[in-house]
Amino acid sequence: MATTYTVTEARAHLGEVVNKAQYANEVIELTQHGRTAAVVISTEMLAYFRQLEDEHDVAEADRILASGITPVPHAEVAARFGLTPEGHPE
Repeated sequence: MATTYTVTEARAHLGEVVNKAQYANEVIELTQHGRTAAVVISTEMLAYFRQLEDEHDVAEADRILASGITPVPHAEVAARFGLTPEGHPE
């Protein structure tokens, strides 16, 4: 279960918010106007989520390659949409 603070409360207790996320590994939800606006998590939890995302991306790429679909190079997709190879508007 996440601990919840309003943005105003979090600002007033920032050290406490960071300590709960960092040392107690709590998920801290920050609300604004009654709705969740952001979440504070530990760097370890962030690394875990990034690892999960990477594993998902690799599994999805493997699935697509195994399906026989010919991948389109990124540079070609960018050119089709009028973007630089880095994905920025030309």
